[in-house]
Amino acid sequence: MCFSATASFTAAAVIGSIGVVTWRAAKKPGEKFLGAVPFLFAVQQLAEGIVWLSFTKPGWSEMQVPASLGFLSFAWIIWPILIPYAVLKLEHPGIRREMLIILCIIGLVSGAYALFLMLFAYPVPVIEKFHIDYRIDEDYRSNTLSMVRQTAYVFSTVVALFISSVRGMKVLAIGNLIALGITYFFYRNALPSTWCFFAAILSLIIYWIIQIQPADKKPEMG
Repeated sequence: MCFSATASFTAAAVIGSIGVVTWRAAKKPGEKFLGAVPFLFAVQQLAEGIVWLSFTKPGWSEMQVPASLGFLSFAWIIWPILIPYAVLKLEHPGIRREMLIILCIIGLVSGAYALFLMLFAYPVPVIEKFHIDYRIDEDYRSNTLSMVRQTAYVFSTVVALFISSVRGMKVLAIGNLIALGITYFFYRNALPSTWCFFAAILSLIIYWIIQIQPADKKPEMG
């Protein structure tokens, strides 16, 4: 788990290395979206490393807000939109593809609401039990809306992987579900901040998925 700036920066370096290799392994245009995920994981962890420094290094304090927003842009907005879209780009026409289009829309709704929270609820990072909790203004806290957004988030980032017919995607789906379950039950309030360890494992699975696609059968969805 990412419990310090050092852990975040180390995770960023490791995942970033996996990301570069994965991006190069993605030969087809349709694979590039999935291939970009590990590198974007690394950028997310780099942003949180800066958030950690803003607590411990006075010279970095002014970077707390932009780094927090950068981190949350990935955690709250980019993933529920990019994940189902990346899976969609690899899927052949058919009922699965139609279902993925619906999940892309759900992801857009989740991301749009998260953007609203970032713009108006002013999320503030707080260190709590060796991880970071991003708290929003009390006036914008709603258990109902929060539950709806979390449900939409799970559907777009987890269910989309189970729907896919791409070889190896079920392994990523199961790994992602296990990671989500562990972080939710043990670090519920700081789920985005405790993701780096699992991001490294998921990044390796993504690299494996791209590697095992037979060259003559790789879907070319553009």
